[in-house]
Amino acid sequence: MKFLLITLLFLTCAIANAQSVFIQSKKYFAPYKDEYRQDTAVFELPDIIGGVSNDMQHRLAPYLSPDSLLGENIDSVIANYISCGCGTVGATYRVLYNNDNVLSISVAVETMGAYPDAYYVDINLNLAAGKKIKPSDFLVKSKMKDLAAGLDKIMQKRIKDKIKSGEIGEEDALQFFEGAKFTEDALNHFAFTEKGVMFYYNFSIPHALKALSPDEDFLVTWKDLKEYVREGSLADKIINK
Repeated sequence: MKFLLITLLFLTCAIANAQSVFIQSKKYFAPYKDEYRQDTAVFELPDIIGGVSNDMQHRLAPYLSPDSLLGENIDSVIANYISCGCGTVGATYRVLYNNDNVLSISVAVETMGAYPDAYYVDINLNLAAGKKIKPSDFLVKSKMKDLAAGLDKIMQKRIKDKIKSGEIGEEDALQFFEGAKFTEDALNHFAFTEKGVMFYYNFSIPHALKALSPDEDFLVTWKDLKEYVREGSLADKIINK
């Protein structure tokens, strides 16, 4: 009995101090059939099944609900696909970071309208507080403008290099890139990774023309991010662990 109590106490403490979670895939299926085709849309989404207390699991669950990740009710998504074979037509995810009380997940969502398209939803969760991580939670607010300006310089060079390569014409460049600027608002699109924080910029180029787009990912390594990070934040603890 004493051994059992000690074991339960150990497990309780381990969960209370957990810095990562257990995740499994939860799949939803939507079959479609007409005279021309028959297929099934698959929506594979993340589900936290352990590693934290039940209370914390309940607090985190809404951020990873299918409705939240897809931006609409999952039953409506499935019903729409069964009806027309269009709309939101698939989803998969990648766990980019799951340690140090940080969970970062990127969900790729496929859509079908007149043309196929795709977009990404990035979820960054504080596993100790049970809430989303915002840039201001780990970046010094007064330095965010400088960080964005530095990333904008990189982005503008990528645009110039893309045009210079001849891969995209001047008219298309004006259409897609005119006025493009990496601002502080763009810092809201990010994910924690093992190498640092990845920031994203969406040029909103149609999926069929994505090859014309400069690289939209901007990795800031932990070393380079250090001067912008708030002391005592989760990012600061990762850098100094």
